[in-house]
Amino acid sequence: MRFPVTVALIVLASGQLRAFDPANQDDSQALVRHFEPRPNPLGSPIQQGSFDPGKGETISLMGGAEVFQMQDSGSFELILHRAYPDRQLKVRNLGWPADTVYRQQRPMYFYTAEGDTQKGSIADSREKVAPGTFLLQFGKVESLDGLDALDGFVSSYEALLQGLAKVSRRIVLVQPSLYSNEGPAGALAEERNNILSLYREKIREIAVENQFAVVDSFTELVPTRIASADVESLRAAILRKNHLWDQYYRPTNWAFLFGDRQHVPSSRDHRDANRRWFVEEIDKLPALIAEQEEMIWNLAGGGENE
Repeated sequence: MRFPVTVALIVLASGQLRAFDPANQDDSQALVRHFEPRPNPLGSPIQQGSFDPGKGETISLMGGAEVFQMQDSGSFELILHRAYPDRQLKVRNLGWPADTVYRQQRPMYFYTAEGDTQKGSIADSREKVAPGTFLLQFGKVESLDGLDALDGFVSSYEALLQGLAKVSRRIVLVQPSLYSNEGPAGALAEERNNILSLYREKIREIAVENQFAVVDSFTELVPTRIASADVESLRAAILRKNHLWDQYYRPTNWAFLFGDRQHVPSSRDHRDANRRWFVEEIDKLPALIAEQEEMIWNLAGGGENE
């Protein structure tokens, strides 16, 4: 006798879940919506071998786990600031461990104009990333799908690049690194690298056909001329900036911030239900990031006080 009621509850619950199901959000080109909608603000496309960032330019890093982990060492940013100490560059790591050319899955309403429809909810109000130079490294994880998936990889990568090119044509494709062949998994790595090498060849073809620059590694972009700087202090400042950016770009408890749990009491000040304390905390971060970048520029030798 209770069976129909149980079914009804399940159906009702399923309907409620679908309303907030991240699968309904199109993340096939989620990276495109991260940026301010002003095309090519800082110059013409980057030609092969002519990477020369402008003063104040934002350098956005995109890719999967390897790009995500770059924030932990700050090594690329270190040599970048030392090579261009007077440029006051802003580096934004947009890497996400599971990102591929097929999908860059983000929490529900992540950098979307429309947010949750429940009363009291607001859309993602964070500052979007300024367009500038885009450095993309994809293809390593995708190559595990084998050669049968190569054509699909090419078409999806080109579609993503076309979307990003509407924001900025200053795009550089970074080849994915090969798998290490050291240790007991050496034979497997060799097999995977044979396939990955074909993906790398296709990435170079994509770059040439679409008139984008392509390099074998991030460090290849940086010239050998390196300005003197207090390396350890500079690295420490970069890591502090990266920590602040990580808090801003990948905030914890997203559902309570801009997701589908904004209406619950725990997302609000217990003394004033109209006050969104979590949003207030997030809104403080851009100023703190800017302060840290001023320190980075001064330590690199390009600040106003140098």
